[in-house]
Amino acid sequence: MNNKDWRGIFGIPMTPWTTHDTIDEEVLRKEIEFIATTCKGIVTPVLVSEFQALDESERRTMMKVPIEQAGRRVPVIVNVAGVSTPQAVAFARSAVEFGADGVIAMPPYTIKPDFDVIYSYFSAINAAVNIPIWIQNAGLVPMSTDQVIRLCNDLEHVKWVKEEVPPTPRSIGALCARKSPNVHGVMGGVGGLYLPTEHARGVDGCIIACEFCDIEQKLWDALEAGDATGVNHWFDIVQPMIVLESLMGMGFAKEIMVRRGIFKSNAMRMQTNPLLADDLREIDRQWERIKPFIAL
Repeated sequence: MNNKDWRGIFGIPMTPWTTHDTIDEEVLRKEIEFIATTCKGIVTPVLVSEFQALDESERRTMMKVPIEQAGRRVPVIVNVAGVSTPQAVAFARSAVEFGADGVIAMPPYTIKPDFDVIYSYFSAINAAVNIPIWIQNAGLVPMSTDQVIRLCNDLEHVKWVKEEVPPTPRSIGALCARKSPNVHGVMGGVGGLYLPTEHARGVDGCIIACEFCDIEQKLWDALEAGDATGVNHWFDIVQPMIVLESLMGMGFAKEIMVRRGIFKSNAMRMQTNPLLADDLREIDRQWERIKPFIAL
């Protein structure tokens, strides 16, 4: 598939942990299989994947295994963001070596660099790869629409944007309205919470945690078909769950994957008790409502 044709829901794998605090590769492969057979692409390992809690070897595992398991059925976009330019370049070279279809990066995220530093950082990644580069423009290190377009105009491989600067629908609308020929595509995030209005503003898809990527792909398909009844149906089904994800975080998303028979645990590396009894009670209530619409 030509990268200009990338469109729809791209799922993010969460990192499954064993009881020994190591990546459970068997579960990870099941998770990638689920994503590859239900939506249009994979993005790994990003914030949803707890990438800041991974060491460099673990980050490469979260690159290599998804690429292997996906087997070219859907594009795999690999996160190469680093705390420094040399680290990001090293990750980018690994992504190319493993066979990634593209790479994605936010600027260095432990500090807030100025735009000259950001420009040099993306320039170095651009020089290291020959595959599409996505800018993750998020609230941690936000860039203006003009700055994003300048990177896409100036750098050969920087051509895609995941736009997440709040309020995200307006940021997406502003970027899409510019119709820059060097921006090949714009995708949103935030769990797909604003997907109908982002679609109306010109977005090409959405990159989300994977626990409901099958339902959100059905929502996307209805949007593409102009099926207002279908849009309302699928959005009404999934929206309360997206709200719970924003409230409870990835512990919630992992709990859903446990209930779907893919994960063994909702454990988070940096949280010993991510979900409270009251959280689980509300998940139980919403699970009964959505369960008829998902494949277990």
